[in-house]
Amino acid sequence: MSALDDWNAGKPLSAPIPTSLYPLLAYIFLSAGLFMGGMFVVQSKNTSLFKQLQTSLAASLFLGFGAVFTSISVGVYV
Repeated sequence: MSALDDWNAGKPLSAPIPTSLYPLLAYIFLSAGLFMGGMFVVQSKNTSLFKQLQTSLAASLFLGFGAVFTSISVGVYV
């Protein structure tokens, strides 16, 4: 058996998450990101720096994944 036969016998790649869930995941991640962003905005000035960084990191991660899933769900593959 040659390498070309191995290549042709391979299975195509598939998404680990069903594509029908992309809009739901986009909504969940964007909602969580906006909520965390709002929490960051209303934190008082005497909140510890660690807590502020933790909140902002969580918000940016949620918004980042939400943007990716929104793009993928409308057909823009990134």
